[in-house]
Amino acid sequence: MKITPVLLIVLLLTLLATSLVQAQTTEKIALYADKFGTDCSISDTGAPVVFVYMIHEGTGLRLGSVFRAPQPPCWTGATWVGDAFPPGFVFVRSTQDGLGLEVGYGCAALPVYIGKMIFETAGAAEDCCKYPVLAHGYPPQLYPPGVVALDCETHRFPILGGSAVINENANCPCAPPLAAESTTWGRVKSLYH
Repeated sequence: MKITPVLLIVLLLTLLATSLVQAQTTEKIALYADKFGTDCSISDTGAPVVFVYMIHEGTGLRLGSVFRAPQPPCWTGATWVGDAFPPGFVFVRSTQDGLGLEVGYGCAALPVYIGKMIFETAGAAEDCCKYPVLAHGYPPQLYPPGVVALDCETHRFPILGGSAVINENANCPCAPPLAAESTTWGRVKSLYH
């Protein structure tokens, strides 16, 4: 079989598109008990206030994301108080809204600390209460279905929604991702501001 320049271009574009889709599906909006993304086990054992931190994980530059993270029904005795975002972030709606949260980071390098959800609690959550990030509720004319990221050219594409566990135990382990990719000192420092 003779490989023509057109066939070669088609093959290269197919490989590029496949690698882009695979790279995008490793991205996710994750929930944690800390703003550094090291503990996905949220404890509700009587503290009057609990924070749930949102982090956009992955690599590359992103303009923002669109998702929902409503309080799960198994988190009894908790009341959502509000969302808090870093200075300079632009947001529309809330994590609890039926349509979902639209939050802009300003073309930032991933991972990005998005902000935190604030809950008043009575310490009455069930054990193994899974807290997932869910798809937005906007019509498909605005955003593709699912949890969505925007790149710096405003292209919109689906990513994964992560989850945390409230009152984790041996029956429902919550393991954070292991750091196995190379990084730069600047990226590490960006996690701490």
